[in-house]
Amino acid sequence: MQESAETKSISLAEIEPVLREVLSSGGRFRMTITGTSMMPTLRGGRDQVELALPDRPYRKYDLPLYKRKSGQFVLHRVVSVQNDGSLICCGDNQWVREPELQPSQMLGLVVRICRNGKEFSVDKFSYRLWVRFWVLVFPCRRILLRAYHGLASLRRKLRNK
Repeated sequence: MQESAETKSISLAEIEPVLREVLSSGGRFRMTITGTSMMPTLRGGRDQVELALPDRPYRKYDLPLYKRKSGQFVLHRVVSVQNDGSLICCGDNQWVREPELQPSQMLGLVVRICRNGKEFSVDKFSYRLWVRFWVLVFPCRRILLRAYHGLASLRRKLRNK
């Protein structure tokens, strides 16, 4: 657990019971994401997501928070729903899919995103369009991500000169 004068960071494992209780009672849970697996859509340390329990089965393009069998918590996009109801997920900054996730592993579904103080629903047209495009280009995502990260690196170098 990290602590500073301004913020206190608590692991999801520590608050999992509270998270489950809030969501199961119909509430919503807001958290700041960490990591880079959902870039460029979401940036760790900057973006927040609001979770709720879905009122329908999980489907392609959804963004669930789930718990791996190892106990690790992950926020990745559903890229496919199998006939048996299992889900295949993948981070937007990744190209390896995680198969055979069960709906019982899902803790909640992202319903809102907060970025730079601005909030929007995942039902917003521009967001839905972006998500569909990003899943569609999955076969060439590795190339696109390398180009994106190369341009970001170049931009940082130019800014620092």
